Amino acid sequence: MPCFAAEEKCNCGEPPIIYVAALGSGYVFLDAGTENERTLFRPETSDILNDFAPLVPAAANLLLDKNYDAFGDVLIECVNSSFGMLALDNEGKSHERVTSEEFHPEAEPVHSLDHNYYFGYDFRLDPVENAQKLHTYVQEVKELTKHDTVRFRASSMGGVVTMSYIKLYGTDDIETIIFQCCPLQGTAVAGELFNGKVEINKDALLNYATCALPDLGSDALAGILYTLIEMLDAGGVWLGLIGIADELVLNLKDRVFDESLIPIFSTMAGIWSFVPHEYYESAKEFMKLDSETHAVLLQKLDFYHYEVQQQAEALLKDAQANGTKIYIVAGYNMQRTPLVTAYKNNSDGTVDTQYASIGATCAYIGETLPADYEQARFPETNYISPDRVIDASTCALPECTWFIKDMLHSTTHDGHDEFYKVLFNSDVQLTVNDMEEYPQFMQNDVNNQTFKKVRRVTGNDVVDAFNTADDQPTFLNVMKLFATFFKTVLSFLSNFNNK
Repeated sequence: MPCFAAEEKCNCGEPPIIYVAALGSGYVFLDAGTENERTLFRPETSDILNDFAPLVPAAANLLLDKNYDAFGDVLIECVNSSFGMLALDNEGKSHERVTSEEFHPEAEPVHSLDHNYYFGYDFRLDPVENAQKLHTYVQEVKELTKHDTVRFRASSMGGVVTMSYIKLYGTDDIETIIFQCCPLQGTAVAGELFNGKVEINKDALLNYATCALPDLGSDALAGILYTLIEMLDAGGVWLGLIGIADELVLNLKDRVFDESLIPIFSTMAGIWSFVPHEYYESAKEFMKLDSETHAVLLQKLDFYHYEVQQQAEALLKDAQANGTKIYIVAGYNMQRTPLVTAYKNNSDGTVDTQYASIGATCAYIGETLPADYEQARFPETNYISPDRVIDASTCALPECTWFIKDMLHSTTHDGHDEFYKVLFNSDVQLTVNDMEEYPQFMQNDVNNQTFKKVRRVTGNDVVDAFNTADDQPTFLNVMKLFATFFKTVLSFLSNFNNK
């Protein structure tokens, strides 16, 4: 983009966009710069295979002797060997041998709607600490591009860091923020795991796997995998595996938590930022944090939880009042992580829709709001989704929150990019009622890299916009029809034989 000379401000009219990336955006190293350097996160596949190789003979022995303690010894050793050095100390600080990747903007002052400056971070650390690094990054980008303001696109955990930034520094430097699938008020999988609530449900596990298939990028592969999953289910294989998993949970859950998960994760302030309010205080007790040993850490956790997460609505409204445009995008109708008792929560596969949207009222996955349900607030405007799954009126910012059905967590395509360009291009705060092509509720169309528009009218036009999503003539959808027919026939034959 053309700019004035280096000592002057850029007049291109396109403030730079900073992509505040998701968890896993920054690598974490052990003994960096030495001959023993190892990537702790994101680890090399070869290192993971080596660390967990002892599990293979241990699993074989378990099938023979049912000695769960012996298997647990090996499992815990493998987990600690692979991830133990990621643990922080009682104050939430990293081991001196463990360092993380540092991020600074590239030297070229490129800024346009098609270019993002990438900000990553160490996911383990206090979001406030990462927000301080983001502040430095913002100043570096402003100096590089000669702009007074920037624009943020925050994805997943990037929203946690962004909210911490807003709390610390306000939004004078930020023109626009798009929150994409962000756990702004946490995620149930963190809350339940940090309370020791583990449950493996077969149907949720299968649904979780099949929900992700359209995003593989290969319709043929998706169809083949779906068929394989369904055939194994029909043959009882998954039920048998779930039975084994249930036995492992029953016999080893307490040991794995006490000897691995709690020592590794209990001091990670970054992961604590995912714990929703209703789980928070009880999680401190379960994760064995006490006011003396972990005094400094608890101060960090409480600051984020009570001053950032629980003040999200006020912080964002203050940002809007300050002139910053705020947009929230949440996915729904995807099976959430099937490892916890909250597996029925509607989600984008990772973050519960109610938490990503800061307060939407959501039906459970596969269900709708009760027939007699009435919109909770703002009756003069329709905020209920056409499929009657979501009431957006209870959101913190209902007029600035969009819901994309069947959007897998932070998985985007060209359609998202075009939508975000419209939002970034606007000089004023847009709402869900301002753009006919981008209404509040949209159907994700991965195959065509776009969204199915849903009109705000009653009648078949609205209903069909969602209900025809699974009727596209793709190989995956053909296999879904075939599997449904096959399982129906099996059920009929089984009932017939029983009679």
